[in-house]
Parts: sequence; C-alpha cells; structure tokens
Amino acid sequence: MQVTESIILLIYLIAMTLFGVYFYSRARQSENDYFTAGQSINTFVGAFAIFAAVASSSSLMGAVGSGVAMGVPYFFTYAFGVIAILPFSMFLVSGQIRRAGVKTLPEYFKQRFGNSVQMVAAGIVVVGMTFYMVPQLTASGLIGSHVLGIDYKTAVIVLGLGFTLYAALGGMWAITYTDLIQGAVMLIGIVILALFILADHNGFVALINDALAADPAFGDVTQPWMSYFGLFIAFLWFGIISPSVVMRNFASRDAKTARRSAMWACLIYLVLFLGGFMVTSAGASMGVVDTLANKDMIFVSVIEQYLPSILGGIMLAGLMAAIMSSADAMLLAISAGIAHDIYKEHINPKATERFVTGLGLAVMIIASIVGILIAIDPPGLIAIMVGWVGGFLLSGFGFPIVLGLWWKRANTTGALAGMLGGVIVFLILVVGQWLPTNAEPIIAAPVSLLLLIVVSLMTEPPSKAIQDQVDHYHTHLN
Repeated sequence: MQVTESIILLIYLIAMTLFGVYFYSRARQSENDYFTAGQSINTFVGAFAIFAAVASSSSLMGAVGSGVAMGVPYFFTYAFGVIAILPFSMFLVSGQIRRAGVKTLPEYFKQRFGNSVQMVAAGIVVVGMTFYMVPQLTASGLIGSHVLGIDYKTAVIVLGLGFTLYAALGGMWAITYTDLIQGAVMLIGIVILALFILADHNGFVALINDALAADPAFGDVTQPWMSYFGLFIAFLWFGIISPSVVMRNFASRDAKTARRSAMWACLIYLVLFLGGFMVTSAGASMGVVDTLANKDMIFVSVIEQYLPSILGGIMLAGLMAAIMSSADAMLLAISAGIAHDIYKEHINPKATERFVTGLGLAVMIIASIVGILIAIDPPGLIAIMVGWVGGFLLSGFGFPIVLGLWWKRANTTGALAGMLGGVIVFLILVVGQWLPTNAEPIIAAPVSLLLLIVVSLMTEPPSKAIQDQVDHYHTHLN
C-alpha cells in the first residue's frame, strides 16, 4: 500500500461523494433537475463538463497504454479522432439538438420519429452505456489495487460503488459540478506530469530519441489500416452518438451556450492530448511495457517514475477523475433511458417526478453492479473496449440523429431500419471477427445510412408538423 497516494485518493473520493449528498435534495425536485440540472449550465462549467464526460479512462490510461503497446501512430489516431469530436459535434448537432428542448437522446427520437424509435434508442443507450462502464471500472480496479494494496476484484467493487453513490444521489447537478473539479484536476495533473518528463529528459527531442532508443518500433504502424480508420471514425462521432456527452447539450442554458461549451472543451482536450503524448513517449522510453501484466498500467508506471509521492497522488486522483467523470455521465444516461424514456413514457405516464428520479437512482446502482460483474474479467485493452462502444453507438443511431436534424424526408420506418440494421451488422462483425479490431463501423455505419435513406424514400414522408420541427432545430433565436 502506498500511504501518501492512498490518503490523497481517499480524500478525493470522499469529497466527490459529499457533492452528491449536497445536491441530493435539489436534484430530486424534478426530472428536469435530476437529468439536465434545470437546463441552467453556463459556458465555463459546461466546457469542463463536456470535456470531463469525453475524457474517460481511455483518454489517459487507454490512449497511453495502447500507444506504448502498439506504437505512437495508434495514439495519434485515437487523439485526432477524440479532439475532432467536439468541433464536429458543435457544427453538426450541438445547437440544433439543444433547441429540441428534450431531456434525453431517446426523447429526441420520440419527438422526431415517434414512440417505436424512442424505445429502440433507449435499448441501445442502456446496452452501450452499460458496456462503456466496463473500461472505466477496469481502470479504477487497476489503480485501486496498485495504490491501496487490495486485490483487483475488491478494488473494482469498492471504487465502482463509490463513484456510483454521488452520481445516483445528486443527478446531473452533482455530476456537472464534480466534473468541473475533475476536469481541472485532469488538466493540471497532465500538464505537471508532462513538464516533469520534459525536464527529466532535457527537452522534447531528447525524449523522442530516448523512446526510439528503448523501442525502435515506437513510431511504426503495427495494425491494419482498417483498425486505425475504424477507431478514428468511431471517436469522431462520439460527441454525437454518446448519450453521456449529448446530455450535456441538454443541460446548457441555450443553443449558443451548448456550442460555446463544445468549442472551449475542444481546446482543453487538445492540451490533455499534448500532455498525453509526452506520457506515451516517456512510457516507451522506460522499456518496461512488456513486463506489465496489463499494459494500460504503463501510465501509473510513468507517474511513479517521474513524480514525487504527493504529486503522484494528485495525478492518480486525476486518473480517477477521468474515470469518475465519464462513468457518472454513463450512469445518468442509463438511468434516464430506463426511468424516463421507458418507464415514464411507455409504462406509467402518470408516475410522479419524485418516483421517476427515485427509480433513476435505483437504476444507476443496478447498472453499476452489472458493469462491475463484467469488469471483474475485462475482455481487452481499455482503448479497444471504448472503440467497440463507439462503433456500436455509431452503427446504431449516428446517422438517424444527424439526418433527423438535417433531412426532413427521414421518417420513422427509415430510422428503425437504419438503427436495427446497423446494430445487427455491427454485432455480427464483432462476433465473426472477420475484420481487424475496431474496424466494424466502417461497414456497419454505411449500412445504417443506406437503409435509413432507401427505406425513408420508399415509404410515406413525415407529417408537415414533423417537417416544421426540423426547421425549428435550425432557428437562430438562441
């Protein structure tokens, strides 16, 4: 057990939990408060909240671990795709989907396409976000077992339930304001670590030379081109297809705030990945990645190599911040999908708002337990697992979201065909393993697009009211 790092980590976890307790009564006032923080979040808080929602464990441990293990081109593919998320989202959907005035992504699908599409979308959200919990819990287990001196399984259970507590209690209010803190901790931590690395290696050029000397294959392309391209497009679309990110748009004060938050979050993310490249290079220069039981732990090895105990503890808190800030958003998306989009909308429309928020709290805890059970024996590297989630969501409703906002002719039948067809093809490709890892959306997403367009054109167009709603998405009143 590492005493200093453990104390800092535990203090951090307790502080985040107290935020959930503080916001509990406010969050339970209404569904709007619980799921969208009263749609009152400003640009500054929103930027860090979006950044923190996107910056999961894969952005730190996953990107660095895969970059060291599979070469820096893999890291850059990951980084370029993730940095492009927010400007892509900002111009394509952020303002438009905020004008829908809804609380959740499936609720948007109900508004645009009807009840049947909402139900399918809610199912995709629940499955996708539950699996997305797995790499976050995997990372928390790796960090917890290493720092606290407990076995991996216990660390996954304790830390997983720990960050579930504040998210379940405080809803979007607690999640947003803890993400502000967690985003700042991540950003400051990675900058400090990068500066220590550069100082230790006497500059950037020397750092790269040291990395290549220890691992001559560090700069090599080691994977088939389809793996790189599939990973890139899965992350490029993540700000559009990930409910945990899209819900931050719904929490913004208005469409202009949503766009500005995405813009500033992009700049914050750029700084994070510049620091991440330094960490990846330092990890390669150590030449120890092949000795690690889990290659994602190379990030922790770099922290221990370059930082003193107190700063190391803060950086480990930064890693936990990356995990918690994304996991809480995923839990909220799962909670909203079941409590609001399925139960309130289709099972018991007369349910009180307090009952729905209470059900959402219970759903978060159950979803966390399911994620924990899967994470006890994780199916792969963190970055690869996140790539699968991105590909699944893109194949399911990437194009139905965008064409729903931009193409009046898209209709209910076309959206259903696109969603179900894309998901089925993606799952067949994953199970069949005919393509390189993470390449599945290269085929599944175009199938979804083609089905949506062809089936929409072959069936009746939407009503005039729905087509007028598309015009409303593009008004510039806010």
